[in-house]
Amino acid sequence: MATAKLQWPMASHVRLQHCPRGDPPIPAPYNPTFLNATHTSLLVVKDTKPTRASHFTVTVLNGSDGKIVPLLLKSTDTIGKLQRRFLQKRPDLTGSLNLAYNGKPVQRHQSLRELGVKNGATFITFQRCLGG
Repeated sequence: MATAKLQWPMASHVRLQHCPRGDPPIPAPYNPTFLNATHTSLLVVKDTKPTRASHFTVTVLNGSDGKIVPLLLKSTDTIGKLQRRFLQKRPDLTGSLNLAYNGKPVQRHQSLRELGVKNGATFITFQRCLGG
């Protein structure tokens, strides 16, 4: 079996990894400093600078009627605050307001920063079916 030399533009050192399931080898960049290392450890560094909450606009798309509601929030706000603001503008949707972001349901306690929400992001309302 002949091995072709691959050109990797971002890393100068590439080693082909052996795949036990028979998949084709994938070039994996590595740091040559660790070529003969037996172990290493990572040190977690916490940034001590206080982070400022950034303001941005998110939209909530009502999945049942297609109406879009823009909201101005901070990155430190939670989904619970987003829901309260949305219900102030659309009180007709009072009840169980379920929201999804990036195709996944979000919880009331999660912050927008934790979810990686950026300016212009869209949340979608959805209905949960009860029963089994």
